[in-house]
Order: sequence, then C-alpha cells, then structure tokens
Amino acid sequence: MAPKFIEVKRDDQLSNLPIAWAEFGASKHNRDLFRSLEILTLPTVHFYDGGAKGGLVENFPCAPAGIPILKKKLAQFLNARIDPDTMELKDAAAARGEKEEEEEGDGLGIGGTKQSAPRVERNVTIDDVLVTERHVKYLRTGVPFFKDLTDEEFDGMLSKARLQSFNPGDIIMRQGMPGHTFYVIKSGTVEMSVRSRFEDPIRTPPNYYGAVVNELVTHDWFGERALTTGEPFAATFRVLEKTRCFAFHVEDIPASSILSKTRRASREIVEELSQRYVLPENYEPSYPPTPKDEGILELLVRFRQIRQAAKCFEYVMSTETKWGDGGGIARRSMLASKLSKSQRDDFVEVFNMADVDGNGKVSLLEMRKFMESARARKTDEELLEMIRKSNPVYHVDTGYEITLDEFLGVMAEAEFYTLFTETFQALDEDNTGYVRAGALDEILGGVRDLISDDHKSIIDTEDKYIQVDYEQFSKMLLGAAL
Repeated sequence: MAPKFIEVKRDDQLSNLPIAWAEFGASKHNRDLFRSLEILTLPTVHFYDGGAKGGLVENFPCAPAGIPILKKKLAQFLNARIDPDTMELKDAAAARGEKEEEEEGDGLGIGGTKQSAPRVERNVTIDDVLVTERHVKYLRTGVPFFKDLTDEEFDGMLSKARLQSFNPGDIIMRQGMPGHTFYVIKSGTVEMSVRSRFEDPIRTPPNYYGAVVNELVTHDWFGERALTTGEPFAATFRVLEKTRCFAFHVEDIPASSILSKTRRASREIVEELSQRYVLPENYEPSYPPTPKDEGILELLVRFRQIRQAAKCFEYVMSTETKWGDGGGIARRSMLASKLSKSQRDDFVEVFNMADVDGNGKVSLLEMRKFMESARARKTDEELLEMIRKSNPVYHVDTGYEITLDEFLGVMAEAEFYTLFTETFQALDEDNTGYVRAGALDEILGGVRDLISDDHKSIIDTEDKYIQVDYEQFSKMLLGAAL
C-alpha cells in the first residue's frame, strides 16, 4: 500500500484493537473478483464487520489525498463496534443499533432499511435567518431545471417548497425507492452510494448502502433522474454532516419543467423523442454511388449492421436488467434521441433487414435467422429473453415480437455503451478494467450524463490519478443500473 495508508495501519492507537488488514492489487486476472466486491475505483477502502451478522459495511474511494476522510470514517466505524473497556468487538446487533426484526412494507428501498424522516421541516421563507435572497437567486438561476420557468411559476413552486434538515447518518433517499422529490442542498454534505447486481448478499448486511460514487455539497442537487425518467432512485443518499435541503415535491413542480409529473415518462414524450430524427419520406443521399462500387458498399454496410445487432444482443444478455417499465422506456428513448441521423438510419435498416415480412415487428423466427446470418447462433430461450427485456409490454400470450421503437431504444443504449467502453479500453494498457479519472475527464470534455443535467460524477475527485472501473462508469453515463 502507499506510504500514507501504511501510516494509518501503524498508528499506535490501533495496535491493540481487533483489526485485520488486507491489501489487494488489480490485474487482468482478478477483474471478476473486484467487480463482485463492488470496487468501482482504485484505491478503494472496505470496512468489514467481523461480528456474527457482520459483512461489508463501508465501501468508498480513497486516494492518498483522502486520508483524513479515511481516518474519520475508521474512527466512527471502530467506536461503534469496539468496547472501550475490553477492546473487543461489541455484539453485532447492538453495534449497529438495529432492531432484530425484518423491516418490510412501504418506505423500504434495496436492502430493507427505511429512509429517514427530516429532523426539522419548515416552509421556505425569504429574508429570515436560514433563507436569504442569495439562496433564492441560486435556485432561480443556478439550477438548470428552473431557468426556463416564468417568474410566476417559480414563485408558486417556491411557496410550496420545504426546507428539510437531516443529521449525520440519516438516509434522505434509499436506492430502489420511487422518486417524488427533487432536492437542492443548501448546506452540508451528502454521500451518494450505489449497490450493483454483482454484490454477494452473504457479505452485505441490510444496512450496507453500496459503493460510494460521489459526495454532494452546497448547491448540488439530486433526484432529477428519477423524476425525469420515472425510474426508482438509482442510489442511496446518506448524510455525512448536518445538512439542509430545499425539497420540491413533484406535484408542486410546474408542468413546463421536465421534472414535472405531467411530463414524466409519458407516451407522448417517448414518441416525440423517438421520432425526432426520422428521415423525410423522399430522402436521397447527397452522394450517388457508382455502379461498380454499389455492390461492395452495400455488402460492407450490411456486415457492419449485422455486427452492431450482434453486439446489441450480447449487451442486453449481459446486463440482466429489468427493462420493462415506463421509466426504462423514457430513459432509452432519451438515448435514442441523441443518436446521429446516420446512426438512426443504420439501426432502422438493421430492423428492416430482420423484419422480413414487413409488419413493423420482428418475430422470434425472424430474429433467429438474422442472428444466424451474423454467425451468432442463439437458442429460442436466449432470443425470447432478449425480446422480453427490450419489450416493455411483452407477455407470453401476445406473441414473441419487438417493435421498431423498442429496438431503437435497446440499440441506442448498446451503441453508446460499446462506444464508451471501447474508447476507455484503449487507455487501459494493462487490461485491469480501470482507467485514471483524469484521463476519462479529458476524453469526456465535461460530459457527465446523457440522461440528465448531472454535473458531478465519480471522476470528479481532487486526485485525478484515482483509477475508475470504466465499464461501470459507462453505465453511469447512460443512467443504467450497475
């Protein structure tokens, strides 16, 4: 480990405590292991509770510059779990301060732990001690979702907003919960954590929040993606320092805002996004190919299109995500709207190639023949699984078919994911699966999210030499589940 980490380990105050230290290095041979441990960045620090019901408790990135954060977290972790008199582990249940019962029902997110109610909640009143004109000005001009509101709409929304206070350790929102509120941080610090599908449930107790991917501070916001797409919260937001947030409920946000409930994941918005780049009926290319080149050009284009479809299939089968919901439709339609006209033309052509009978849908039989032409032979079960994942209204009794809109959405996500990962992979000379955050930042040129106006991400760290899992980061850029 780096010298600064060694210094922490050798601290005299820790010498007599029941702590086991371990170090792992990333290589091309242990990429699957690191992914199963939800290691999104390097260096990453894990804290494990060795009690009877322990497991992975903390998972956060920590470059050498973050040693003060490591020391603070370690002190909190040890104080909660070690008896100061015996210097031995406390009972696991008592250390966590949890009830020995399973929590169920509404208000639960992934992992089964409830989110916290605000410690204090009050109306937003200007010119008092807590809210000044400066705060209101930032909300009006600094938050992109509010810039296009009329003064009347903004004032009406602000009059219904709430100022909520949270204490350290409180959970403002839990991953997997439906989105009803948009938050703007007035003061304090909030930690954003994500649990992935790779985690081992044996090692992760119910109060494990996932890998820390970001730290949000004053003037940062969260909740916009859930409101924009209609998908559940994709992360857990835990308070590190006493925090006050401006909270805007979706019912109170004007219809002219993309965050409004009336615009969220509506079929009209999906269709509008899907049709944005449709070619004119009588479109003709500006360059007429010569008769000599025409046959070769068509063959090369066909090979490329078939390869694109094969990559799409592999992506869908490897993600194992639930695609059949309104939020997923809206998110993928937003991605489809960002395709260039030539990309969209290619994907429409691929669909038409597979749609042999020309009925606007691709059947299981047509999909099998098309995949075989790509030398990607798949069983009926595999093809059916792909259609089920990409078709939001699929049902066994309605037939095994996928429509053009559904196909475009899936192809767009697969195309962007492949583009990102192949570009980032070129920087991964040792094939470890990780790339320096500074290098990713240089390539992206400020882009952080293709779905919302996120302006901070896992690569926004003081230490640009920290290593990031670029495959997982690519999914973050697309708003997809890890």
